[in-house]
Amino acid sequence: MSRATYIPAMKASTLRVFTCCLAVASASCRPAAGPGAPAPVVPPLVPAPVPPANSKLPPVPAVLGPVQISVVYPKPDQMLTVRDSNFIFGTVGSGDAALRINGVAIPVWPNGAFMGWLAVPPDSAPRYELLAGNKLGNTRLILPVRIPPLPDTTHRQAGDTLNPVPPPDTVLPLLGNVYATLGAPASTVNDTDRVTIARPAPGNGQEYKWFLFPGTVVKVTGSQKASGDDFVRIELDSGQVAWVLRSEIQAQNLSPDSLRRFIGDSVAPLRRVGAVRLIPSQDWMDIEIPITGPPPPYLVEEADRSLSLLVYGVGGASVVSMMPQPADSYLNSVSSTPEPNRVRYSINLNRPPYGYLAFWKNGTFTFRVRRPPTIADPAAPLRGLTITVDPGHPPAGATGPTRLYEADGVLAVGLKLRDLLVARGVNVVMTRTDTQAVDLGLRPIISRRANAHAFVSIHLNAFPDGVNPFAKNGTTTYYFWPHSRPFGQLTQPELVAELGLRDIGTEFGNFAVIRGSWMPSILTEGAFVIMPDQEAALRTPSYQEAYARGILRGLESYFASLASVPKPAR
Repeated sequence: MSRATYIPAMKASTLRVFTCCLAVASASCRPAAGPGAPAPVVPPLVPAPVPPANSKLPPVPAVLGPVQISVVYPKPDQMLTVRDSNFIFGTVGSGDAALRINGVAIPVWPNGAFMGWLAVPPDSAPRYELLAGNKLGNTRLILPVRIPPLPDTTHRQAGDTLNPVPPPDTVLPLLGNVYATLGAPASTVNDTDRVTIARPAPGNGQEYKWFLFPGTVVKVTGSQKASGDDFVRIELDSGQVAWVLRSEIQAQNLSPDSLRRFIGDSVAPLRRVGAVRLIPSQDWMDIEIPITGPPPPYLVEEADRSLSLLVYGVGGASVVSMMPQPADSYLNSVSSTPEPNRVRYSINLNRPPYGYLAFWKNGTFTFRVRRPPTIADPAAPLRGLTITVDPGHPPAGATGPTRLYEADGVLAVGLKLRDLLVARGVNVVMTRTDTQAVDLGLRPIISRRANAHAFVSIHLNAFPDGVNPFAKNGTTTYYFWPHSRPFGQLTQPELVAELGLRDIGTEFGNFAVIRGSWMPSILTEGAFVIMPDQEAALRTPSYQEAYARGILRGLESYFASLASVPKPAR
């Protein structure tokens, strides 16, 4: 049985006895002491006002009946992550009910859903008491939670000799020349998109900057624990360090307790660069770089009309200045600048970057630059294109107050978007059409294999602990690579116009599904499923279609913008 305790509807006189004690399920409530003792005062249940209705949202349907409290978040005995204020949401089963949580009146929407924002319970009483009632009766629920401990303040004052400031997590150095191969077999998706992600510093909140080939050999110089994970410091070359998860080291003789026991090669890999070749085709231009030795670390950086490919740990590179022959409408030129232990290739374009892909095969580093599609008719810019629609989740995903699961809500939106796109002559690739889970890493791979021209991942939002959902909810569009930003910026206003919610903006987001570089990719968080009115709207076909229509308009705006770019004079 759940630790959340339900007390069914009861008479007012009996209710006074139950409310004398705010205890968890295992405790007992004591009756009033002795004859003539005053009965505890129970404040009347008064409905709290519901926020003004949004005219762009369908009206929340009325649900009337007996009161039944169901809390979706937090779960019983859940450890909260904040000590100040937090949200609690679920349903009381009837829209005419009044609700009080820890003495605070909480709004209840017409369908019985509620969202409360109130102080976190004190350490002395780590629980929420929910008391709800309507003309059919009253119900009470005790929901125990765990409160995070107070931060340790004994070491806060720098210079305190009795309680010195503890040192930060330190790097355990690995002395000597130790080289390891990246790309542990079980750590990544088994496809050409399989990479090892390297970051400028240890920690899961760090920027994902390098995406390295399996088989890349690097020097290991230390380790550190951060964000609950083991990280390894590597050298991409003598002038650049990075950090990877320890699980990305292929060698099994890396000790589980210390990198010091690692026995690896002691000789640096020798890589030399050969003559660069340009291989044109209808849909892309290949820049082929022969390199002897194992795959090199590399970095791709984008500018307005250029791409920079920095290859680490190589020698023998010559100065290159190449123009495609015959003249190319998209690729202007390729030049190289050798630096100590590395070489930088500057790929100059006549238009902004659209997509690219790096891969390694048989001693050749191929950097494939994708051409934008030709938009023959700006009035019908999507006709003939291939678009990937990714209804986000499962696995994982948020759940609303009346238990609308995010994956179910976005699947309905995705199927409606598919139908709208098909009607406009689009070849649609769906990452899922049912409730079966699809691996996050596989979703962009499905899109790349289909050679799609754009990728859209559809989601519904929720908040972490400590964020006021009444003040911050709205619509957001995320991108990862800079060449995806214009797609996001043109889609965001269309979503806001269709959904009628607060414009949070177009933002960078480090999400696995939009890290594919072969096509413009965005992730949309159209609405907040944890807000009762938005959850109710998302259950309606009309609002699902409005979400789909916003994405459609964004796609049309983006690809119409590609048609309007004039070809440069040669």
